[in-house]
Amino acid sequence: MLTVGISTSSGQFALVIGENNTVLFDSSESSGQMRELDDFLSTGLNHCKREVHEIRQLIVDIGPGGTSRVRTGIAFANALAFSLRISVYPVSSMELAGIEAWNIYGSPVINSVKSIKGNAYIGLYNQGITTIKYGFIHEIVPSMVHDLDKFIVIGAHRETIMNLPVLKNKTIIDSLMNFGNAKIFIEKSDFFTGKKCDFPVYAQPITEKTL
Repeated sequence: MLTVGISTSSGQFALVIGENNTVLFDSSESSGQMRELDDFLSTGLNHCKREVHEIRQLIVDIGPGGTSRVRTGIAFANALAFSLRISVYPVSSMELAGIEAWNIYGSPVINSVKSIKGNAYIGLYNQGITTIKYGFIHEIVPSMVHDLDKFIVIGAHRETIMNLPVLKNKTIIDSLMNFGNAKIFIEKSDFFTGKKCDFPVYAQPITEKTL
């Protein structure tokens, strides 16, 4: 059973293919001029010497992230799932990054993604639970980490968060990460089984209006 994971929110598309929690193909490590998801998929399947009908699990990053890219990736995943008559598993970019950082540091994770007019998407990943809010960093982050003595920061606003005066007594570790790695979709695919969506319900992007 092949699993395909699609990352949409890291500034560029990434597509991974794996089986039994082992990555068989990662588009970010492949040479060439591939830019579109259908190219990634066909190249990956050829690399693995497998066929598209062998895909049984399709995991897609639904943001938050760049609106156009996230929507394009989700549309591709939904269309592929529909054509293969398989389920799609929508996962937030905050959870993807949170799982990776938690595995490294073993502490709660604060993630941030830029938005407009000074707003941001702020996510807290803690012991398998992801909470996402939208608004101003200086208003949201202190309340999110109120009960935490130590946490990890990921994303575009790491330095801003680390320098918030109200957090001066917290232990804050800079992960040096801006995004999660799509390989997590394969290596931790069991984490996402509860997110299964079937026609007519499919993946939808995370926006400030859906939170």
